[in-house]
Amino acid sequence: MKTGFLLLFFIFCSLTQAQKNQVVFELSDNSKTYNLNNCLTNLVDDATLQLKITEGTESIIQSFKILVFLDDNFNLTFTDYNQFKQTQLIGLLNGNNAFQNFTSITFTIDVTLQNQQTETQVIKVCLQQEAVQEMMVSSGNTKKEFIEIPVSFATDRNDTKNSDLNERFGGKRSELQYGRIVVSIPYTHTLGEIERPSYWRLEFSEDPSKHIMMQSLKKQNKDDFFKQMKERIAKNGKSTFLFVHGYNVSFADAAFRTAQITFDLRFSGESVFYSWPSQGSTTSYTVDEANIEWSTYNMKNFLKDYLTKTEAKNIYLVAHSMGNRGLTKALIELMNEQPELKSKITEIILAAPDIDADVFKRDIGPKMISKIGKPITLYVSSDDLALLASKKVHGNHRAGEAGAQIVVLKGIETIDASGQDSSFLSHSYFATTSNLIKDIFDLMKSGKRATDRETLERVSKANLQYWKVKKGQE
Repeated sequence: MKTGFLLLFFIFCSLTQAQKNQVVFELSDNSKTYNLNNCLTNLVDDATLQLKITEGTESIIQSFKILVFLDDNFNLTFTDYNQFKQTQLIGLLNGNNAFQNFTSITFTIDVTLQNQQTETQVIKVCLQQEAVQEMMVSSGNTKKEFIEIPVSFATDRNDTKNSDLNERFGGKRSELQYGRIVVSIPYTHTLGEIERPSYWRLEFSEDPSKHIMMQSLKKQNKDDFFKQMKERIAKNGKSTFLFVHGYNVSFADAAFRTAQITFDLRFSGESVFYSWPSQGSTTSYTVDEANIEWSTYNMKNFLKDYLTKTEAKNIYLVAHSMGNRGLTKALIELMNEQPELKSKITEIILAAPDIDADVFKRDIGPKMISKIGKPITLYVSSDDLALLASKKVHGNHRAGEAGAQIVVLKGIETIDASGQDSSFLSHSYFATTSNLIKDIFDLMKSGKRATDRETLERVSKANLQYWKVKKGQE
Protein backbone atom coordinates (compact mmCIF):
# COMPACT_ATOMS: atom_id res chain seq x y z
CA MET A 1 0.00 0.00 0.00
CA LYS A 2 2.78 2.37 1.00
CA THR A 3 4.73 1.46 -2.15
CA GLY A 4 1.66 2.16 -4.33
CA PHE A 5 1.14 5.53 -2.68
CA LEU A 6 4.77 6.51 -3.25
CA LEU A 7 4.53 5.43 -6.89
CA LEU A 8 1.41 7.53 -7.43
CA PHE A 9 3.07 10.48 -5.70
CA PHE A 10 6.14 10.13 -7.92
CA ILE A 11 3.98 9.98 -11.06
CA PHE A 12 2.03 13.06 -9.92
CA CYS A 13 5.21 15.01 -9.28
CA SER A 14 6.64 13.95 -12.61
CA LEU A 15 3.50 15.06 -14.48
CA THR A 16 3.43 18.35 -12.61
CA GLN A 17 7.05 19.01 -13.52
CA ALA A 18 6.46 18.02 -17.15
CA GLN A 19 3.54 20.41 -17.43
CA LYS A 20 5.45 23.36 -16.05
CA ASN A 21 5.85 25.96 -18.79
CA GLN A 22 9.32 26.70 -20.07
CA VAL A 23 8.18 30.23 -20.92
CA VAL A 24 6.24 32.14 -18.28
CA PHE A 25 4.67 35.57 -18.77
CA GLU A 26 3.41 38.24 -16.39
CA LEU A 27 1.74 41.61 -16.88
CA SER A 28 3.73 44.20 -14.96
CA ASP A 29 5.29 47.64 -14.91
CA ASN A 30 8.27 48.98 -13.01
CA SER A 31 6.53 48.72 -9.65
CA LYS A 32 4.02 45.84 -9.57
CA THR A 33 2.63 42.72 -11.23
CA TYR A 34 -1.04 42.82 -12.23
CA ASN A 35 -3.38 39.93 -11.49
CA LEU A 36 -6.64 39.32 -9.59
CA ASN A 37 -5.10 40.81 -6.44
CA ASN A 38 -3.46 43.86 -8.00
CA CYS A 39 -5.89 45.55 -10.36
CA LEU A 40 -4.95 47.28 -13.59
CA THR A 41 -6.26 50.87 -13.56
CA ASN A 42 -6.90 53.50 -16.20
CA LEU A 43 -4.03 55.55 -14.77
CA VAL A 44 -1.28 52.99 -15.27
CA ASP A 45 1.47 54.36 -17.50
CA ASP A 46 1.37 52.66 -20.94
CA ALA A 47 5.07 53.41 -21.38
CA THR A 48 6.06 51.05 -18.55
CA LEU A 49 3.33 48.38 -18.80
CA GLN A 50 4.66 45.18 -20.38
CA LEU A 51 3.82 41.54 -20.91
CA LYS A 52 7.17 40.28 -19.63
CA ILE A 53 8.82 36.89 -19.93
CA THR A 54 9.86 35.94 -16.39
CA GLU A 55 11.03 32.40 -17.14
CA GLY A 56 12.65 31.23 -20.37
CA THR A 57 13.63 33.48 -23.26
CA GLU A 58 11.96 34.85 -26.38
CA SER A 59 14.56 33.03 -28.51
CA ILE A 60 13.04 29.60 -27.79
CA ILE A 61 9.59 30.68 -29.03
CA GLN A 62 8.78 29.59 -32.56
CA SER A 63 5.26 31.01 -32.73
CA PHE A 64 3.17 33.19 -30.44
CA LYS A 65 -0.56 33.83 -30.11
CA ILE A 66 -2.42 35.82 -27.49
CA LEU A 67 -6.17 36.35 -27.08
CA VAL A 68 -7.17 39.48 -25.15
CA PHE A 69 -10.72 38.98 -23.93
CA LEU A 70 -13.27 41.23 -22.21
CA ASP A 71 -16.43 39.79 -23.73
CA ASP A 72 -17.73 38.50 -27.07
CA ASN A 73 -17.76 42.04 -28.49
CA PHE A 74 -14.23 42.86 -27.38
CA ASN A 75 -11.68 40.16 -28.05
CA LEU A 76 -8.47 40.67 -29.96
CA THR A 77 -5.93 38.16 -31.23
CA PHE A 78 -2.25 38.91 -31.77
CA THR A 79 0.12 36.50 -33.48
CA ASP A 80 3.27 38.58 -33.04
CA TYR A 81 4.84 39.12 -29.62
CA ASN A 82 6.56 42.38 -30.59
CA GLN A 83 3.35 43.78 -32.01
CA PHE A 84 1.54 43.14 -28.75
CA LYS A 85 4.39 44.66 -26.72
CA GLN A 86 4.09 47.86 -28.78
CA THR A 87 0.32 48.08 -28.31
CA GLN A 88 -0.92 50.93 -26.10
CA LEU A 89 -3.02 48.62 -23.92
CA ILE A 90 -4.25 51.22 -21.42
CA GLY A 91 -5.19 53.63 -24.19
CA LEU A 92 -6.99 50.83 -26.02
CA LEU A 93 -8.96 49.87 -22.90
CA ASN A 94 -9.75 53.49 -22.08
CA GLY A 95 -10.95 54.06 -25.64
CA ASN A 96 -13.40 51.19 -25.26
CA ASN A 97 -14.59 52.21 -21.76
CA ALA A 98 -13.28 48.92 -20.36
CA PHE A 99 -12.53 50.27 -16.90
CA GLN A 100 -16.08 51.57 -16.53
CA ASN A 101 -17.86 48.53 -17.95
CA PHE A 102 -15.76 45.49 -16.97
CA THR A 103 -14.26 44.10 -13.79
CA SER A 104 -11.56 41.91 -15.33
CA ILE A 105 -9.60 41.12 -18.48
CA THR A 106 -8.18 37.75 -19.56
CA PHE A 107 -5.00 37.07 -21.54
CA THR A 108 -4.70 33.57 -23.02
CA ILE A 109 -1.19 32.99 -24.32
CA ASP A 110 -0.32 30.06 -26.59
CA VAL A 111 3.27 29.48 -27.67
CA THR A 112 5.00 26.83 -29.73
CA LEU A 113 8.63 26.33 -28.80
CA GLN A 114 11.54 25.50 -31.08
CA ASN A 115 11.27 21.87 -29.95
CA GLN A 116 7.61 21.88 -31.17
CA GLN A 117 6.29 21.70 -27.59
CA THR A 118 3.15 23.79 -27.09
CA GLU A 119 2.34 25.73 -23.93
CA THR A 120 -0.65 27.72 -22.71
CA GLN A 121 -0.83 30.29 -19.95
CA VAL A 122 -3.91 32.19 -18.77
CA ILE A 123 -3.51 35.50 -16.96
CA LYS A 124 -6.62 37.08 -15.47
CA VAL A 125 -6.38 40.66 -14.23
CA CYS A 126 -8.96 42.72 -12.36
CA LEU A 127 -9.79 46.18 -13.70
CA GLN A 128 -10.44 49.28 -11.63
CA GLN A 129 -11.50 52.79 -12.61
CA GLU A 130 -9.72 55.66 -10.86
CA ALA A 131 -10.48 59.37 -10.94
CA VAL A 132 -8.32 61.38 -13.33
CA GLN A 133 -7.53 64.01 -10.70
CA GLU A 134 -5.60 61.38 -8.77
CA MET A 135 -3.04 61.09 -11.56
CA MET A 136 0.07 62.21 -9.66
CA VAL A 137 3.66 61.05 -9.88
CA SER A 138 6.11 60.99 -7.02
CA SER A 139 7.58 64.37 -7.95
CA GLY A 140 4.17 65.94 -7.44
CA ASN A 141 3.69 66.81 -11.11
CA THR A 142 0.52 65.80 -12.89
CA LYS A 143 0.88 62.95 -15.37
CA LYS A 144 -0.01 63.48 -18.97
CA GLU A 145 -3.67 62.66 -19.53
CA PHE A 146 -3.09 61.60 -23.11
CA ILE A 147 -1.13 59.28 -25.36
CA GLU A 148 1.33 60.70 -27.87
CA ILE A 149 1.23 59.36 -31.43
CA PRO A 150 4.17 60.41 -33.66
CA VAL A 151 3.28 60.69 -37.34
CA SER A 152 5.37 61.54 -40.43
CA PHE A 153 4.02 63.74 -43.21
CA ALA A 154 4.71 64.95 -46.73
CA THR A 155 2.76 67.89 -48.11
CA ASP A 156 2.67 70.22 -51.08
CA ARG A 157 0.67 72.84 -49.18
CA ASN A 158 2.14 76.28 -48.44
CA ASP A 159 3.89 76.79 -45.10
CA THR A 160 2.14 79.75 -43.45
CA LYS A 161 4.72 79.93 -40.61
CA ASN A 162 1.73 80.35 -38.28
CA SER A 163 2.53 79.61 -34.63
CA ASP A 164 -0.85 77.88 -34.34
CA LEU A 165 0.00 74.34 -35.44
CA ASN A 166 -3.54 73.81 -36.71
CA GLU A 167 -2.95 76.63 -39.22
CA ARG A 168 0.70 75.88 -40.04
CA PHE A 169 0.00 74.61 -43.57
CA GLY A 170 -2.59 76.31 -45.76
CA GLY A 171 -4.52 75.57 -48.93
CA LYS A 172 -2.17 77.08 -51.51
CA ARG A 173 0.10 75.02 -53.75
CA SER A 174 3.77 74.72 -52.86
CA GLU A 175 6.85 72.56 -53.26
CA LEU A 176 6.98 69.17 -51.55
CA GLN A 177 7.87 69.43 -47.86
CA TYR A 178 8.49 66.84 -45.17
CA GLY A 179 8.26 66.58 -41.41
CA ARG A 180 7.26 64.87 -38.21
CA ILE A 181 4.44 65.73 -35.84
CA VAL A 182 3.21 64.44 -32.50
CA VAL A 183 -0.56 64.15 -32.05
CA SER A 184 -2.02 63.57 -28.60
CA ILE A 185 -5.05 61.33 -28.03
CA PRO A 186 -6.87 61.57 -24.67
CA TYR A 187 -7.27 58.52 -22.48
CA THR A 188 -11.02 59.08 -22.81
CA HIS A 189 -10.85 58.56 -26.59
CA THR A 190 -13.72 56.62 -28.15
CA LEU A 191 -12.96 54.21 -30.96
CA GLY A 192 -13.46 55.85 -34.35
CA GLU A 193 -13.89 59.41 -33.09
CA ILE A 194 -11.78 62.53 -33.51
CA GLU A 195 -12.55 64.43 -30.33
CA ARG A 196 -12.39 68.19 -30.99
CA PRO A 197 -13.70 71.27 -29.12
CA SER A 198 -17.42 71.86 -29.61
CA TYR A 199 -19.32 75.10 -29.07
CA TRP A 200 -22.38 72.97 -28.32
CA ARG A 201 -20.48 71.61 -25.28
CA LEU A 202 -19.22 75.11 -24.43
CA GLU A 203 -15.67 74.10 -25.35
CA PHE A 204 -13.82 77.09 -26.80
CA SER A 205 -10.24 75.84 -26.71
CA GLU A 206 -8.31 72.60 -27.04
CA ASP A 207 -7.83 70.44 -23.95
CA PRO A 208 -5.47 67.46 -24.36
CA SER A 209 -7.35 65.53 -21.69
CA LYS A 210 -10.50 65.72 -23.86
CA HIS A 211 -9.43 66.40 -27.42
CA ILE A 212 -7.14 65.06 -30.12
CA MET A 213 -4.62 67.81 -30.88
CA MET A 214 -1.17 68.49 -32.27
CA GLN A 215 1.57 68.81 -29.65
CA SER A 216 4.54 69.53 -31.90
CA LEU A 217 5.58 69.89 -35.54
CA LYS A 218 9.09 69.73 -36.97
CA LYS A 219 9.98 70.13 -40.63
CA GLN A 220 12.82 68.04 -42.06
CA ASN A 221 14.84 68.07 -45.22
CA LYS A 222 14.23 65.19 -47.59
CA ASP A 223 17.40 63.23 -46.77
CA ASP A 224 16.91 63.37 -42.99
CA PHE A 225 13.22 62.57 -43.36
CA PHE A 226 13.77 59.29 -45.21
CA LYS A 227 16.94 58.36 -43.30
CA GLN A 228 15.20 58.62 -39.93
CA MET A 229 12.06 56.92 -41.26
CA LYS A 230 14.17 54.01 -42.51
CA GLU A 231 15.78 53.66 -39.06
CA ARG A 232 12.40 53.72 -37.25
CA ILE A 233 10.88 51.17 -39.62
CA ALA A 234 13.82 48.82 -39.07
CA LYS A 235 13.19 48.99 -35.30
CA ASN A 236 9.38 48.84 -35.34
CA GLY A 237 8.56 45.65 -37.21
CA LYS A 238 9.33 46.91 -40.74
CA SER A 239 5.71 47.94 -41.40
CA THR A 240 4.33 51.28 -42.54
CA PHE A 241 1.15 52.74 -43.96
CA LEU A 242 0.55 55.86 -46.03
CA PHE A 243 -2.77 57.70 -45.79
CA VAL A 244 -4.01 60.11 -48.49
CA HIS A 245 -6.98 62.19 -47.38
CA GLY A 246 -9.94 63.38 -49.39
CA TYR A 247 -11.91 66.55 -50.19
CA ASN A 248 -12.64 69.24 -47.58
CA VAL A 249 -9.74 68.26 -45.30
CA SER A 250 -7.22 70.62 -43.71
CA PHE A 251 -3.65 69.64 -42.87
CA ALA A 252 -4.60 69.42 -39.18
CA ASP A 253 -7.63 67.25 -40.00
CA ALA A 254 -5.39 64.88 -41.97
CA ALA A 255 -2.95 64.69 -39.06
CA PHE A 256 -5.74 63.94 -36.58
CA ARG A 257 -7.24 61.25 -38.80
CA THR A 258 -3.88 59.55 -39.34
CA ALA A 259 -3.16 59.48 -35.60
CA GLN A 260 -6.67 58.19 -34.85
CA ILE A 261 -6.32 55.41 -37.43
CA THR A 262 -2.90 54.52 -36.01
CA PHE A 263 -4.25 54.33 -32.48
CA ASP A 264 -7.51 52.52 -33.24
CA LEU A 265 -5.81 49.98 -35.51
CA ARG A 266 -3.10 49.49 -32.87
CA PHE A 267 -0.61 49.94 -35.67
CA SER A 268 2.91 49.66 -34.29
CA GLY A 269 4.80 50.58 -37.47
CA GLU A 270 5.50 53.89 -39.19
CA SER A 271 2.41 56.06 -39.84
CA VAL A 272 2.65 58.55 -42.71
CA PHE A 273 0.18 60.86 -44.40
CA TYR A 274 0.33 62.86 -47.62
CA SER A 275 -1.58 66.14 -47.44
CA TRP A 276 -2.40 67.82 -50.75
CA PRO A 277 -3.82 71.39 -50.82
CA SER A 278 -7.48 70.72 -50.14
CA GLN A 279 -9.23 73.93 -49.16
CA GLY A 280 -10.89 72.37 -46.13
CA SER A 281 -14.19 73.93 -47.21
CA THR A 282 -17.44 72.36 -48.39
CA THR A 283 -17.88 75.17 -50.95
CA SER A 284 -14.51 74.59 -52.64
CA TYR A 285 -15.15 71.24 -54.32
CA THR A 286 -14.00 72.32 -57.77
CA VAL A 287 -10.83 73.89 -56.34
CA ASP A 288 -10.07 70.61 -54.59
CA GLU A 289 -10.64 68.73 -57.85
CA ALA A 290 -8.09 70.93 -59.60
CA ASN A 291 -5.59 70.63 -56.74
CA ILE A 292 -5.68 66.83 -56.44
CA GLU A 293 -5.00 66.70 -60.20
CA TRP A 294 -2.08 69.12 -59.79
CA SER A 295 -0.74 67.23 -56.77
CA THR A 296 -0.58 63.85 -58.54
CA TYR A 297 2.91 64.53 -59.97
CA ASN A 298 4.29 65.34 -56.50
CA MET A 299 2.52 62.35 -55.03
CA LYS A 300 4.10 60.05 -57.62
CA ASN A 301 7.58 61.34 -56.76
CA PHE A 302 6.91 60.93 -53.06
CA LEU A 303 5.65 57.38 -53.59
CA LYS A 304 8.83 56.51 -55.49
CA ASP A 305 10.98 57.65 -52.56
CA TYR A 306 8.65 56.10 -49.99
CA LEU A 307 8.78 52.70 -51.68
CA THR A 308 12.52 52.70 -52.32
CA LYS A 309 14.16 54.52 -49.40
CA THR A 310 12.37 53.06 -46.35
CA GLU A 311 13.15 49.36 -46.93
CA ALA A 312 9.90 48.38 -45.22
CA LYS A 313 8.78 44.77 -45.39
CA ASN A 314 5.06 45.63 -45.34
CA ILE A 315 3.73 48.79 -47.00
CA TYR A 316 0.01 49.60 -46.92
CA LEU A 317 -1.41 52.39 -49.09
CA VAL A 318 -4.73 53.85 -47.95
CA ALA A 319 -6.72 56.57 -49.71
CA HIS A 320 -10.07 58.15 -48.91
CA SER A 321 -12.63 59.91 -51.10
CA MET A 322 -11.05 62.32 -53.61
CA GLY A 323 -7.61 61.27 -52.42
CA ASN A 324 -8.16 58.06 -54.40
CA ARG A 325 -7.87 60.06 -57.62
CA GLY A 326 -4.34 61.14 -56.74
CA LEU A 327 -3.15 57.82 -55.31
CA THR A 328 -4.47 55.60 -58.12
CA LYS A 329 -3.19 57.86 -60.92
CA ALA A 330 0.20 58.34 -59.23
CA LEU A 331 0.58 54.60 -58.73
CA ILE A 332 -0.28 53.74 -62.33
CA GLU A 333 2.17 56.34 -63.64
CA LEU A 334 4.88 55.14 -61.26
CA MET A 335 4.37 51.50 -62.26
CA ASN A 336 4.68 52.50 -65.92
CA GLU A 337 8.07 54.06 -65.15
CA GLN A 338 9.38 51.58 -62.56
CA PRO A 339 7.33 48.35 -62.62
CA GLU A 340 9.79 46.63 -60.25
CA LEU A 341 8.48 48.79 -57.39
CA LYS A 342 5.24 46.77 -57.26
CA SER A 343 7.10 44.19 -55.16
CA LYS A 344 7.36 46.78 -52.35
CA ILE A 345 3.58 47.10 -51.90
CA THR A 346 1.68 44.79 -49.54
CA GLU A 347 -1.92 46.06 -49.83
CA ILE A 348 -3.89 48.93 -51.34
CA ILE A 349 -7.07 50.11 -49.59
CA LEU A 350 -9.43 52.39 -51.52
CA ALA A 351 -12.09 53.81 -49.19
CA ALA A 352 -15.18 55.55 -50.59
CA PRO A 353 -13.41 56.65 -53.80
CA ASP A 354 -14.88 59.77 -55.40
CA ILE A 355 -14.03 58.57 -58.89
CA ASP A 356 -16.34 58.11 -61.88
CA ALA A 357 -17.47 54.47 -61.57
CA ASP A 358 -17.33 53.82 -65.33
CA VAL A 359 -13.82 55.26 -65.58
CA PHE A 360 -12.73 53.15 -62.62
CA LYS A 361 -14.19 49.95 -64.12
CA ARG A 362 -12.84 50.55 -67.62
CA ASP A 363 -9.47 52.22 -66.97
CA ILE A 364 -8.24 52.62 -63.41
CA GLY A 365 -9.18 49.28 -61.85
CA PRO A 366 -7.88 47.06 -64.69
CA LYS A 367 -4.60 49.02 -64.90
CA MET A 368 -4.00 48.75 -61.15
CA ILE A 369 -4.74 45.02 -61.21
CA SER A 370 -2.44 44.31 -64.15
CA LYS A 371 0.40 46.71 -63.34
CA ILE A 372 0.59 46.31 -59.55
CA GLY A 373 -0.58 42.74 -59.07
CA LYS A 374 -1.04 43.14 -55.32
CA PRO A 375 -4.20 42.82 -53.19
CA ILE A 376 -6.61 45.72 -53.58
CA THR A 377 -9.58 46.26 -51.25
CA LEU A 378 -12.41 48.62 -52.21
CA TYR A 379 -14.80 49.84 -49.50
CA VAL A 380 -18.19 51.11 -50.73
CA SER A 381 -21.50 52.17 -49.20
CA SER A 382 -24.99 53.09 -50.33
CA ASP A 383 -25.37 55.45 -47.33
CA ASP A 384 -22.56 57.81 -48.39
CA LEU A 385 -24.28 61.19 -48.85
CA ALA A 386 -21.05 62.92 -49.91
CA LEU A 387 -20.74 60.56 -52.89
CA LEU A 388 -24.42 60.96 -53.71
CA ALA A 389 -23.81 64.72 -53.88
CA SER A 390 -20.77 64.13 -56.10
CA LYS A 391 -22.88 61.94 -58.39
CA LYS A 392 -25.38 64.76 -58.74
CA VAL A 393 -22.62 67.22 -59.60
CA HIS A 394 -20.96 64.95 -62.17
CA GLY A 395 -24.03 63.14 -63.50
CA ASN A 396 -22.42 59.72 -63.08
CA HIS A 397 -22.16 57.08 -60.38
CA ARG A 398 -19.07 57.06 -58.14
CA ALA A 399 -16.76 54.08 -57.55
CA GLY A 400 -17.44 54.29 -53.80
CA GLU A 401 -21.20 53.71 -54.20
CA ALA A 402 -22.88 50.42 -53.37
CA GLY A 403 -26.35 49.31 -54.43
CA ALA A 404 -27.30 48.40 -58.01
CA GLN A 405 -24.20 50.12 -59.45
CA ILE A 406 -21.67 48.52 -57.10
CA VAL A 407 -18.21 48.18 -58.67
CA VAL A 408 -17.00 44.58 -58.78
CA LEU A 409 -13.86 43.61 -60.68
CA LYS A 410 -11.89 40.38 -60.67
CA GLY A 411 -8.70 41.18 -58.80
CA ILE A 412 -10.30 43.70 -56.44
CA GLU A 413 -12.16 42.70 -53.27
CA THR A 414 -15.22 44.92 -52.90
CA ILE A 415 -16.57 45.33 -49.36
CA ASP A 416 -20.08 46.76 -48.92
CA ALA A 417 -20.19 48.79 -45.69
CA SER A 418 -23.80 49.95 -46.09
CA GLY A 419 -25.73 50.21 -42.84
CA GLN A 420 -22.64 50.59 -40.67
CA ASP A 421 -22.35 54.37 -40.27
CA SER A 422 -25.10 56.55 -38.79
CA SER A 423 -23.13 59.83 -38.88
CA PHE A 424 -24.33 62.90 -40.80
CA LEU A 425 -22.69 62.15 -44.17
CA SER A 426 -21.66 58.49 -43.61
CA HIS A 427 -18.56 59.23 -45.67
CA SER A 428 -15.67 58.41 -43.30
CA TYR A 429 -17.02 55.02 -42.22
CA PHE A 430 -13.73 53.23 -42.89
CA ALA A 431 -12.17 55.03 -39.91
CA THR A 432 -15.15 55.85 -37.69
CA THR A 433 -17.12 52.61 -37.27
CA SER A 434 -15.84 49.76 -35.12
CA ASN A 435 -16.83 47.05 -37.61
CA LEU A 436 -14.75 48.59 -40.40
CA ILE A 437 -11.84 49.32 -38.07
CA LYS A 438 -11.92 45.67 -36.96
CA ASP A 439 -12.00 44.49 -40.57
CA ILE A 440 -9.07 46.67 -41.64
CA PHE A 441 -7.19 45.66 -38.48
CA ASP A 442 -7.68 42.00 -39.37
CA LEU A 443 -6.68 42.64 -42.98
CA MET A 444 -3.44 44.44 -42.07
CA LYS A 445 -2.52 42.24 -39.08
CA SER A 446 -3.14 38.82 -40.57
CA GLY A 447 -3.20 39.41 -44.31
CA LYS A 448 -6.43 37.38 -44.52
CA ARG A 449 -8.46 37.85 -47.66
CA ALA A 450 -12.16 38.70 -47.54
CA THR A 451 -13.18 35.02 -47.76
CA ASP A 452 -11.44 34.31 -44.44
CA ARG A 453 -12.30 37.41 -42.41
CA GLU A 454 -15.00 36.73 -39.81
CA THR A 455 -16.46 40.24 -40.04
CA LEU A 456 -17.60 39.64 -43.62
CA GLU A 457 -20.16 37.55 -45.48
CA ARG A 458 -20.14 36.67 -49.18
CA VAL A 459 -22.79 38.17 -51.47
CA SER A 460 -23.61 36.76 -54.90
CA LYS A 461 -25.84 38.92 -57.07
CA ALA A 462 -26.37 38.89 -60.84
CA ASN A 463 -23.22 36.82 -61.39
CA LEU A 464 -21.23 39.25 -59.23
CA GLN A 465 -19.43 38.31 -56.03
CA TYR A 466 -18.47 40.74 -53.31
CA TRP A 467 -18.57 40.93 -49.51
CA LYS A 468 -20.66 42.73 -46.96
CA VAL A 469 -19.91 43.59 -43.35
CA LYS A 470 -22.04 41.31 -41.19
CA LYS A 471 -24.89 42.77 -39.21
CA GLY A 472 -24.73 42.51 -35.45
CA GLN A 473 -20.95 42.92 -35.36
CA GLU A 474 -21.06 46.36 -33.76
